[in-house]
Amino acid sequence: MKKIYYMLLLAVISMTVVSCDGWDSPYYVDNIVGSWESYYGCQGNYEYDIMGFDRVRYDFYTNHTGRYTYYDIYYGLSYVDFDWDTYGDRLVIRYYDGDSDYLFYGYDRNGDLLLALDSRFYQFTAYRPAGYWAPAKDVTKVQATGKLDKGTDNKSASRAVKAKEELTAVEKK
Repeated sequence: MKKIYYMLLLAVISMTVVSCDGWDSPYYVDNIVGSWESYYGCQGNYEYDIMGFDRVRYDFYTNHTGRYTYYDIYYGLSYVDFDWDTYGDRLVIRYYDGDSDYLFYGYDRNGDLLLALDSRFYQFTAYRPAGYWAPAKDVTKVQATGKLDKGTDNKSASRAVKAKEELTAVEKK
């Protein structure tokens, strides 16, 4: 009986010890409806700011559709509409131009939305609330097609999570 008690005690202690590197372990909320703007990213222990034209915005609507707004160096302010759904801690985004993102999501202690490619949030992008359902209004009909220019250098496996090197690549062109 003592052996089972000690094993149970060890299991409880091991579950409470978590390495968080200074931020809370994400807790999961099913409702991400609203508008979110990227403002910093993290790769391991390295944090970096996302500024200027590298910022992107996600608008998640209650009917499980949304809009991804970004700055394109050729067309200016552009957007792509999408469908989204959540499965526990997973967020699935299916863009209308054919791409998809399968992400882990959670929130930090400040209420920022974290989107990551892995469940440990080793590399993630943080999104802060940016108003509520305010899609990009300055987009013309030519830009509203929602298609990315295939000539652009799009290295990332995800639109939501970008490495620091990918953000500065646009400035070098």
